[in-house]
Amino acid sequence: MRNAELYADEWAALSTERKKEIIESLLVDVALPFVFSGMETFSLNGITTETAVLNYAGRSFVFVPGRKQAVLGWDSGIEGLEESALEIIAFSFESVLNPLNWWKKQLALAADAKDDVNLSYFEERVTELEHYPPAEPNDEMKAFYSFSGLEKYIEENTSPVRIVDLQPMIIERELNEVGLVHLGQVNRRTNEHQVPPDDLDHVKDYLFTFDTEAATIDYSGRCRFERTEEDPDLYDVYIHKHSTDKDLIRQLYAEGFTLPTEDQWEYLCGAGLRMLFPFGNRFDEDWRYAYMSEENILEKPNMFGLSIAYDPYKYEMVNAPCQVKGGDGGAALCGGEPLFYTMLPLSTYWREPRTDMALEDEDLANGFYFYRRVLVIE
Repeated sequence: MRNAELYADEWAALSTERKKEIIESLLVDVALPFVFSGMETFSLNGITTETAVLNYAGRSFVFVPGRKQAVLGWDSGIEGLEESALEIIAFSFESVLNPLNWWKKQLALAADAKDDVNLSYFEERVTELEHYPPAEPNDEMKAFYSFSGLEKYIEENTSPVRIVDLQPMIIERELNEVGLVHLGQVNRRTNEHQVPPDDLDHVKDYLFTFDTEAATIDYSGRCRFERTEEDPDLYDVYIHKHSTDKDLIRQLYAEGFTLPTEDQWEYLCGAGLRMLFPFGNRFDEDWRYAYMSEENILEKPNMFGLSIAYDPYKYEMVNAPCQVKGGDGGAALCGGEPLFYTMLPLSTYWREPRTDMALEDEDLANGFYFYRRVLVIE
């Protein structure tokens, strides 16, 4: 029976040819014109999925088999983290509670490693703290930046443990920015463009004058230009269009898609594994700024072929009361929080505290809100 074969346990036992047959048959019944691109295999944390990669209007999608009795949510604090991760957490507490001692240790490490790039900066921080020592941390701060405080913080801000059945899905592999609308392209060498006349007023002041030294040029709140890979003179042209949560849901419904629910998102992020983080139980200091490096190791496709929960600056919209997953808008990172706290918003089960604020009437076209489209197979 095909419906049973669309669920993870039976799907995993099928041959590649049988999987292709099922997907080809499925696409006949789907209203949207997906194009089969091929079968690919993705792996992470011991979970391997061979699945179909599809194309729709130039965007890549994958088929994700359904799952019966998936365990989602979290109530285990920092349980399961490797010893090296616990050491990093303890060291991070010191960075807040005893910053002078912490910076002295950083200075000593840099000196031993002959790290001339950071040495002078660390020396400046030590000198500054010696001359202007910070106030002693109060009891509330000491309680928060402790293992027991951290456990409580995680408990308060992760979704409850639950068992759910998840239907098969066709899901977009990468994020779209809310309110970013593609208008066409402009060639800065010839000044030819394909921007529709009705939209020209939005970009005419910048279309032939933007700085071509950069690959991406954004005029906040108005428009954006992105250099294409195939031609360095050719740029995609976008405008920022006012969009609320309700606008986005209506837009997707009209296209034949929905946003993922919180249950779907958590499964797509972590496959139901009993781990706090989708990338596993270890930590690396480089991950703090991984999203700013040439190769973001957190952005690599997961066990389903998705790039998900890889940049704390990016809120991903979900159709659920929590409204967003996968980021905090960069609040912890910009606030100078220790490494572990900057990574918590990337946890599979994290619920960002600020989402107590309703987003229904807020303009989300501000560069922080993103979405992916999902088509649930009934």
